[in-house]
Amino acid sequence: MKKVLFALLLTSISVATTPVVAADYKVVKPERVGLSSERLKNMDRLIDHYVEEKKIAGAVVMVARKGKIAYFHESGLADVGKPMRKDTIFRIVSMTKPITSTAIMMLYEEGKLLLSDPVGKYIPEFRNQKVLVANPEGSAFPYRLEPVKRDVQIRDLLAHTSGILYLFLNDVYPNPTRQMVVDLYKEAGITDGFCRPDEEIGDMVKRLARLPLYAHPGEVWDYGLNSDVLGYLVEVVSGQKFDQFVEQRIFKPLKMRDSHFYIPEEKLPRLAAVWKSDWHGKLERADNKPIIAGDLCLYPSDAEALSGKYLAGGANVLSTVYDYFRFAQMFLNGGELDGVRLLSRKTVELMAATNHIGKHDAEFLHSKGWKFGLGFAIQADREHAVDSGGVGTFEWAGIYSTRFSIDPKEEKITIFMSQTNPFGHHFELWDKVLVQSASAIAD
Repeated sequence: MKKVLFALLLTSISVATTPVVAADYKVVKPERVGLSSERLKNMDRLIDHYVEEKKIAGAVVMVARKGKIAYFHESGLADVGKPMRKDTIFRIVSMTKPITSTAIMMLYEEGKLLLSDPVGKYIPEFRNQKVLVANPEGSAFPYRLEPVKRDVQIRDLLAHTSGILYLFLNDVYPNPTRQMVVDLYKEAGITDGFCRPDEEIGDMVKRLARLPLYAHPGEVWDYGLNSDVLGYLVEVVSGQKFDQFVEQRIFKPLKMRDSHFYIPEEKLPRLAAVWKSDWHGKLERADNKPIIAGDLCLYPSDAEALSGKYLAGGANVLSTVYDYFRFAQMFLNGGELDGVRLLSRKTVELMAATNHIGKHDAEFLHSKGWKFGLGFAIQADREHAVDSGGVGTFEWAGIYSTRFSIDPKEEKITIFMSQTNPFGHHFELWDKVLVQSASAIAD
């Protein structure tokens, strides 16, 4: 059964061969691509209702199929007195991760690295790592350090099987071993966000590499600071600053004209504010102080958006719905967009249609039955994830309430962007968006 399931995952990516043409927001009649205009009106009512109830300040939603935008709706406010627009710029946070993975896989295709390479081959601080093991209660020391069974490999960073953690998830998945690792992170000045905006990312990565791992590489799936390490790895391997590589090799070729690590000042008026919501009608604009949720530190300020040295491969990019659609369509096309090829079809299959975490489930943001590729969660069955897309759908999200989903079988892309904190409240809304996106299919 498992062999059949993952054969479906491998083949579903190849069915979407319809290339998208740059259309500058051109929206086609949904019926042209097998969607129902009448059913898509349900999406208008859904988003507008959540805005009216003051659960979110505003959002932009897109549904595209067969390379064409069939639905593009903006609702509510981007900022106080500023309506949401189709070209509003959002902090996409962890939706940066698939972009970082793409940069790594481009270097992989160029022969600059292998996924099986130890990370220590390129970043020496990753050599001779140890794993923290909790001692039995009553022992003289709370933990001991054991040598890793094998080195952390590049594929572990891409698949989140390295044993590297995020600090903020300690509040979600508490246990004594995790707490001890997180305490060591804190002592070393490791953060999940932009608490050290004037620090080079390489300095943080080197400190992180010297700390013990939570588990032996390959033995657990645990969402962590892996993509930040990958961003620095791009710098080491390519010889370019990470933001320059991404801008020159990904954003520019894909004509993602509004995607940046730090936006030009003239685009600042288009940046959506971050809003705080209790999901019960209490909605207020966040001020310019850091938003700290547990051990997660994020800056919603203008200064954070405009400039900084920190280039986080897991969280840094600002973008628009339309720009991210172009990135997603490149994947749906098997690595190509408008005659520009970033990746081969086989590499896209390796990233977005192949389970790289074995028997483990990628349950963060999702549920049982979701696996993980090299930068994406992959829906492996519908037994558990009944409200999501079909088998083979791949997706990810950002902590300020942004999310995308790519359904290769239906050649369909769904993108939702808001700027709402805390993050977890929007899961219900996102699931409803996906249900309505799927139920609009009428061919």
